[in-house]
Amino acid sequence: MPQSFLTPEMLALATGAIAGIAIAALVIAFVLWRRWQRVFKNGAPSGDALAEVLNRLQRAEQKLAAGEPRLNELERIGRVAVQKVGFLRFNPFADTGGDQSFAAALLDRDDNGFVISSLYARTGVRVYAKEIANGRSKHPLSDEEETVLQRAMRPNI
Repeated sequence: MPQSFLTPEMLALATGAIAGIAIAALVIAFVLWRRWQRVFKNGAPSGDALAEVLNRLQRAEQKLAAGEPRLNELERIGRVAVQKVGFLRFNPFADTGGDQSFAAALLDRDDNGFVISSLYARTGVRVYAKEIANGRSKHPLSDEEETVLQRAMRPNI
């Protein structure tokens, strides 16, 4: 006699799954039917239901219109906000220990901003700032400053 892949247990499990899906479909159909009945009384849309839908639509349009000026303001602010950052710690002098000096580039969307460098030496600390316009500086940049500028300008992935 050929052996069947459907054991009685598997057949019962499949039947139960089909019954569960059928019950879920009936519940969904009933919920949708009740909603339909509320909107369409006597075969025509209920005036109250349509009025409620129109009121909700008007409130949504008002909220959208009220948010538009704020969105425009945020877009304007976002154009000049710091969006790109590059940072590097380094040791510029052989007689000092550790990477206590640093360079940082802070740029906006259009690659405008500044590079700031802090050089630590035994005799003191010096801080330099250089303006960046469209990704370029009017002043010569050190290797570290150039590195942080390139890091800040690289595309974000």
